[in-house]
Amino acid sequence: MLIKDLQQKSIMIWGKGAEGSAALSYLQKHKIGKNIDVYNDDDGTVTLESILSHTDVIIRSPGVSIYKKELQQALAKGIRITSCSDLFLSEMRTNHKKTKVIGISGSKGKSTSSSMLYHMLKKMGKKVSLGGNIGKPLIEIIDDESDYVVCEFSSYQASDLSVSPHISMFTNLFSVHTDWHGGHDKYCLDKLHLAANQTADDICIINYNNPQLREYSVGLKNIIYYGKPDTFHAEGKFLYYGKDVLASIDDLKISGNHNMDNLAGVMSIINYLGLDIKSSIKTLKDFEPLPHRLQKVAIINNVEFINDSISTAPEAAIGAMQSFDCNIAIISGGIENHQDYQQYAKFIEHNHKVRVAVTLFQCGPQIANDIRQYVKRPGFDLLEAQTLEEGVEFAYKKLKSMGGGLVLFSPTAPSFGYYKNFMERGEHFIKIVKSLEK
Repeated sequence: MLIKDLQQKSIMIWGKGAEGSAALSYLQKHKIGKNIDVYNDDDGTVTLESILSHTDVIIRSPGVSIYKKELQQALAKGIRITSCSDLFLSEMRTNHKKTKVIGISGSKGKSTSSSMLYHMLKKMGKKVSLGGNIGKPLIEIIDDESDYVVCEFSSYQASDLSVSPHISMFTNLFSVHTDWHGGHDKYCLDKLHLAANQTADDICIINYNNPQLREYSVGLKNIIYYGKPDTFHAEGKFLYYGKDVLASIDDLKISGNHNMDNLAGVMSIINYLGLDIKSSIKTLKDFEPLPHRLQKVAIINNVEFINDSISTAPEAAIGAMQSFDCNIAIISGGIENHQDYQQYAKFIEHNHKVRVAVTLFQCGPQIANDIRQYVKRPGFDLLEAQTLEEGVEFAYKKLKSMGGGLVLFSPTAPSFGYYKNFMERGEHFIKIVKSLEK
């Protein structure tokens, strides 16, 4: 749907978050719409039915599931449904044809990948914007006239797009966000829907190392892979292009070997755009990693503390543990999200560098039970902590007694119910660590 299609329409913006607020500001600034209502599910001041009775178009926020009963009923009544993401992509394709839109998604790594690519393009002198699930809401970028727009897309944003980016990249696919989508299969399909409407001139870049990506991307057009030996790929801390070493994580500020895998995807985009590979790698020397994503917090008595609060899946924690070669104490737990922790426990059993596990919160008992079932080696410690403070202190003391190591806060589950978001959760971890320094 184009912006012009909203003229003289009664519009309902569903959701008062960042995207909803940005949509309202944009429509008011450009004097679009006959009238505009803004609705939140927890309003209580006006009924949804009363608004829908005179609504022509709904601009839904990402938090409003496309499977929501009321949304489906609105569709059945002939009400059109769009989003900031779809409006933006439609406008770029039709009215801003000089701008190349790059959409990045995946269960994990999409924010870091988007930020790295944005940093590279900007340092190479390109006019570039960053938006979507990170950066600005996309509707704010419509009038930027950029060379490139790097967009991070969540599955919520991608699920009902009628238009796709010129370039789509997927980092991986794990089991998360199943409640919103109504199941893992729908989640995977909704995530990959980002590339479902690509044209013959577009490209879809996929991590070959992720089996679920390969499975669910069947049927997509113009796929090129990274992560294969003859392409951009990571081996440990090194980034390769074929047999040539391009970079080492030791020369960068980012943490975690799996981020070299993300960089392999980003470099695939750089190469596809015809930009200089070596020059782009050099721009990463001063790239600052995002907070709460394998963030280095402190080193106290030879014990390093890593904040990976963004982690909401067991696979993310496994990837984080694989990134370090020292004694590790892993702290995990959050709300129950119907995830399987057996592979997580098996990984710990077969990786003797993981010496301590601390479990927390609602899904803590499930994680602890799986660890007890699979981890049988001597010298391994498990604590079901009552608080994050207790867990951090236990992990710190254990590693300190071993001569040092790394405390990895990689929760494997969402934070809702205990914290507002993963940022607040990460800040709590940082605060606890800073108190140990005193």
